[in-house]
Amino acid sequence: MGRDRFVIRGGVAVVTGGARGIGRATVEALLDEGCAVAILDRDGELAQSTAAALQARGRVAAWTVDVRDADAFSKTITAVEAQLGSVTILVNNAGIMLLGATLEHAPAADQLQLDINVNGVLNGMRAVMPGMVRRASGHIVNIASVAGVLGTPFAAVYSGSKHAVIGITEATRHEYMDRGLRFSYVCPGLVDTELIAGTGRPRFPPTARPEEVAGAVVLALKTGKVDLFVPRFLRISKILPALLPRRAYEAIGRLLGVDKMFSHADASARHAYRSRFTASE
Repeated sequence: MGRDRFVIRGGVAVVTGGARGIGRATVEALLDEGCAVAILDRDGELAQSTAAALQARGRVAAWTVDVRDADAFSKTITAVEAQLGSVTILVNNAGIMLLGATLEHAPAADQLQLDINVNGVLNGMRAVMPGMVRRASGHIVNIASVAGVLGTPFAAVYSGSKHAVIGITEATRHEYMDRGLRFSYVCPGLVDTELIAGTGRPRFPPTARPEEVAGAVVLALKTGKVDLFVPRFLRISKILPALLPRRAYEAIGRLLGVDKMFSHADASARHAYRSRFTASE
């Protein structure tokens, strides 16, 4: 094993939004790597059934938590550590995407996205970091998005929230990099989950699978790499704005259809997804 590789086997990982989609794929990947895994999800029933289905793959347990509730998040981490041991890995995966033109978006929908996508990440980090600092060891991986690198039309608040995730991760990394803590963020493009139900697709690249994002999380944990893109080609989204005039890289985006993929989302196809978050708000 090279000196740039880290051992994660035997660790205790917490995955938010771990009951479905990218979260579940990440839980499975970490179990396969020999971690004990805590599934945290707002949907407690699904979290419990997911944990039960994965028992044969390793130590896994589930807790119901709304990541917007900082106190509940902190208490949940205490419960996780009492059952599984000290948390060595946090994957802040929980997030939502509500689409629409900026002027047509309801303020409540904007606030909901910011509370889950930004405050949820901060709540998770603040819940596990004190213990990690005491032990001078730990790794936090935040799931961002390519939309956090380039502004994405008809997903302005989602895009802004993911810009925030990247900024928070980068800044906190610099604050704690000499104290034994590591931080990474993963930027997927479109992933085949319920989050993109009813939306358009760009001409390139193809839609990724949740397992590919989970693989990037594991790679971050093993190598300490700070920023990863899924698929890897999408790193170009970070490079092109520095190399090309704005008019040129925006023309590339239009050619690929990035500017239109969320412009006419099918509301009926997105109803089940949206109602999970907005029905009780």
